[in-house]
Amino acid sequence: MEIALELVTELAKDDNMMWVVGGGEVVSENDSKGIKKPEFSNGWVTVEADNWHFHLGIDTVTGIQFVEAESHEDLISYYVRFSNEKEETLLRSYFPNPYLDENQKRTELQPEKLKAFEDMRERYVGRDGIIFAKRPRQPAK
Repeated sequence: MEIALELVTELAKDDNMMWVVGGGEVVSENDSKGIKKPEFSNGWVTVEADNWHFHLGIDTVTGIQFVEAESHEDLISYYVRFSNEKEETLLRSYFPNPYLDENQKRTELQPEKLKAFEDMRERYVGRDGIIFAKRPRQPAK
């Protein structure tokens, strides 16, 4: 999915993103400190930052969603989700939360943070099957 490579590359330009690898029983949350331009070779994209990296088989990505999700009580998160043909989450890239300040404390809406998500969503949703999804808060397990 060529659009997936384009989108991962654009998301990696922002060193304020949080990358969450996996979506099942084990996930890895990684900040973007020192993130480098992704490299692509033999069907794999490698995303690397100062103290982590991951490899994503780009052909396994069959779905991409821009997501607005209720989480952590009344907080809303904004991210891009990459999934496979079984609808399993492979990767999520979270935008800086517009309701949290630089110390991760709740604050009034910071429209400039929300604008980053909205601008990218406007450019990508509708291209090659990319959709926008609103997700309600998931019940605790």
